[in-house]
Amino acid sequence: MLPVKLTLEGIYSYRERQTIDFTRLTEARLFGIFGPVGSGKSTILEAMIYAIYGTIDRLNNDVKYNVMNLQSDRLFVDFEFRAGEDGRLYRATVECRRNKKRFADVSSPKYLYHVWEGDEWLPCMREEVVGAIGLTAQNFKRVVIIPQGKFQEFLMLRDKERTDMMMELFGELRRYDLGGRVAYLEGETTRRVIDLRGQLTGLGEVSGEQLAERKQRYAALQEEIAGVKKEIHEGQEQMERGKKVKQLTDERVARQEEERKLLEQREAMAGLQARMDEYERCLQQFQQPLSRHDETGRRLAESARVLSGYREQLTAKQAELTRFSGQFSQLKQAYEGRDVLKERAGQLERLLHLRAISKEQDELKERHRKGEEIVVATRREIEVLQEQLREQKERLEQLNQSIPDMKMLSDIREWYNIQQHLREELTRWQEELAGVDKEIAREEGEVRMVQEQYPAFGTLQAMTREALQEACRERQEQLAATVQKMREEWLHLSTRQRLVDFARELSEGEPCPLCGALSHPAPLHVTEVEGELKEKADRVAGLEEEGKMLERMMSRLAVIGERLRSAGERKEQIIRQQAVVRERLREHLTRFAWEGFTPDNMQYLTDEMNRVALLNKEKGEREMVRGNTEKSIEQKRVNLEKYVARLDEISREIVQRDSQTGLLREQQAGFDGKEYEGLPDTEVGKELEGCRQRFDQVGLDYQRDAARLQVIEADFRKWEGSVEEKSKEVTRLQQELEEEVQELERLLKDSAYPDLAAVREVLAGKLDLPGVRGEINRYREQVHAVQVRKAELEVLLAGVSYNEEEHVALCQRVEAAVVREREMLAEQGALGSQIKDMETRVAVREKIEQELEGLESRLMNLQMLKGLFRGNDFVKFVSSIYLQNLCNAANERFYRMTRQRLKLELSEENDFVVRDFMNEGRVRSARTLSGGQVFQASLSLALALTDNIRHLTGSSQNFFFLDEGFGSLDRESLSVVFETLKSLRAENRVVGLISHVEEMQQEVPACLFVENTVERGSVVIKDKN
Repeated sequence: MLPVKLTLEGIYSYRERQTIDFTRLTEARLFGIFGPVGSGKSTILEAMIYAIYGTIDRLNNDVKYNVMNLQSDRLFVDFEFRAGEDGRLYRATVECRRNKKRFADVSSPKYLYHVWEGDEWLPCMREEVVGAIGLTAQNFKRVVIIPQGKFQEFLMLRDKERTDMMMELFGELRRYDLGGRVAYLEGETTRRVIDLRGQLTGLGEVSGEQLAERKQRYAALQEEIAGVKKEIHEGQEQMERGKKVKQLTDERVARQEEERKLLEQREAMAGLQARMDEYERCLQQFQQPLSRHDETGRRLAESARVLSGYREQLTAKQAELTRFSGQFSQLKQAYEGRDVLKERAGQLERLLHLRAISKEQDELKERHRKGEEIVVATRREIEVLQEQLREQKERLEQLNQSIPDMKMLSDIREWYNIQQHLREELTRWQEELAGVDKEIAREEGEVRMVQEQYPAFGTLQAMTREALQEACRERQEQLAATVQKMREEWLHLSTRQRLVDFARELSEGEPCPLCGALSHPAPLHVTEVEGELKEKADRVAGLEEEGKMLERMMSRLAVIGERLRSAGERKEQIIRQQAVVRERLREHLTRFAWEGFTPDNMQYLTDEMNRVALLNKEKGEREMVRGNTEKSIEQKRVNLEKYVARLDEISREIVQRDSQTGLLREQQAGFDGKEYEGLPDTEVGKELEGCRQRFDQVGLDYQRDAARLQVIEADFRKWEGSVEEKSKEVTRLQQELEEEVQELERLLKDSAYPDLAAVREVLAGKLDLPGVRGEINRYREQVHAVQVRKAELEVLLAGVSYNEEEHVALCQRVEAAVVREREMLAEQGALGSQIKDMETRVAVREKIEQELEGLESRLMNLQMLKGLFRGNDFVKFVSSIYLQNLCNAANERFYRMTRQRLKLELSEENDFVVRDFMNEGRVRSARTLSGGQVFQASLSLALALTDNIRHLTGSSQNFFFLDEGFGSLDRESLSVVFETLKSLRAENRVVGLISHVEEMQQEVPACLFVENTVERGSVVIKDKN
């Protein structure tokens, strides 16, 4: 993970929005963030963690209220960073707001996550962001961003906690935790075996004779169905021929009736033809001339009506023009004399301005007097605060001298922590020993269960595993001897069976083929031999089954023996570890050498630590009061300078107002203002506004009426033109109407009609010529088509007749055949399903039996592995190898930092120890290192962890951030820290530091400075190269 940009607002002491660009800082490889205690440096790291993981270390509950600045209504954090194998750019944002009505009510935080794709931010989930980083929140604070007081945590972690952390950091360790996986596989395999056995039971038995019988019946049905299909096909062909003859006969009768009805319409069609011919002739001669005559008459009447209206409008417009011209002449005279109003308005405006300036002069003089009083009071307040500051410094110095030695208390607390750790470890070994004893008792109980499963041993007294195994071996030897003997007896009986066969063939007086005797008084009987053979065979089968049971018991006892052996070894190891821990606890008690304290009274140390905390708290409060007093003095001085500067500005404004008053009096020369001396400004203002309004209104009225006059004149001219044009149109239409009347009289003379009324009567019929003509043509076509089809039907039915009774009987026979076919098809389908089901069951049964055989073998192996991988000793062993590799990687830097004097190693308990080459290479606890050496060891481990995590996640950024004040280190330890930080410049990594120690600023090439001000809260005030 590599930070790019961070924006803060409303979180802890950050009241205003602050943005930190990490680009230049990370390019310097080593950078620092500096500022006084409480300035807000650590908040920068907490804001990063809060935005990504949503957690805050220093708060346990009600985070959303306590984390928000008390003078802010909004908390906002926006963090951009690069992470993952390809260094993709991610963005994490968190925001919440305070309720304006209820101060303590803060909304739940809203988290948003984005990833940069192409040229835009695309939304994503928190899981994707955390996955790119590759660390949980807890390990992120141990490896990448290390908060204050957490730097030494990995070095001082206990074995179990460190192992858990290693498993979380190096996920591949979990693949060696095989106990749970084997148990899971055993359970899954057992469930599968039970399931397969249930499936076999559900499938039932399948008979080969039944399957062959169904297949034979299926083939016979196929032949029968083919015969019925042929019968149905022939019958359907005969039915179709009879149906066709019936249709033709019915159609012939229908055509004859249709022809009769058409012939009855012949006279009506002839009359319709005559009417159509007369209407068509009249239409051709008179339609167009008569239509033109009617249209011209209509247009003439309309034009005459419109001309009358135009003449009325022209008369009204002429009267309006005369009246409005007289009004406009009066308005024009008023418009030409309006400049007097404009001059009067200017004089009144200057009078009001002169009065306003005089009022401002009085106000400025009063403000100048009050400002001088404030300056005097502020100087007195500064003197009082300076005296208070002197007293506060004296009391703070006395408090510093009364605080006890914190280093001694820390050493005592460390001794108590080690003692508690050893006692907890002893308790943990005791609990593990109890667990092993329970496991041994459980396995011994399983031995008793195995014994009870065998009838011959179940009634005996409980036996040990070894005794039971020996008894099983002896019983197996007995069974083997018995089976061998029984097989020999069976062979003897088989020989007797052969003799029985010879005995069946003996006849009295004929020689025996074996002995030659002619008399056979007592031949061997068959029933005796056959009964003994069956008895011997059943006995051998029972003994063989008993042998298999003993074999299974021996296998289970072997597995139990291996588990008991493993448990016994663990028990011996636990007892040895308990002795080691007790010895370490005894040695630890001998190191307690502090006067006033006792090894068993940790409460006194707690009381002293609490007293120191209270004194430090009081010291912090007094330092805060002192700082606030200093800031108040500084603020008073700044305010005093502002007051003095403002008094100077007010003096300059008074002089400026005097100059403006003189200028205005010169401009008002010749204006008699006595009539306005007692008049208020509001009345003068009303008169000024009245002059302006009258001036503006006269201009507006003149412009409006001038435009109105132009409109009236243009309208009058338009109506004059309209009357003249419409008069010409009426004259032209009268001439056209006379010409059209003459043409109609000429056409009447040449026709058979007496007058125009007769013509109009014919045309009033309004026949639809295309429709009538189409109707007549359709009638003729129908007559022709009916006659042609009737002739065709006579030809088709020549020599053919239709018998309805024979046709019905044929339909019944075909329907019965179709029913038989459906029944046979249904039977065939049922047989096919049965055959398919039986074949499927046979195949499935074979497949299940094959799979079941493999699973039963696998189940036995898994049960043996379950006993071997019980517990997590194997995981601890692999974890210790990873930890040793990590220790070796850290030593490459730690050995060099300490100038070949110290080296990190792992003890048998997987705790970090130090080999001291300055003291003949002896080993001592890592807790005995000095402050600077602890920093070097912790830094080496943190860098080694960072490298490992970077390789695991595939990230190209090698970065970590350290929030460690270093204020508790002495000068020598600080020197070691400086040397260590200088060595990081040569490595390809980015390291960020947070501290309030001013000496460290000289060792860091790029810095940011944070300050907490009263007015603005925490701010980033500057940076430097």
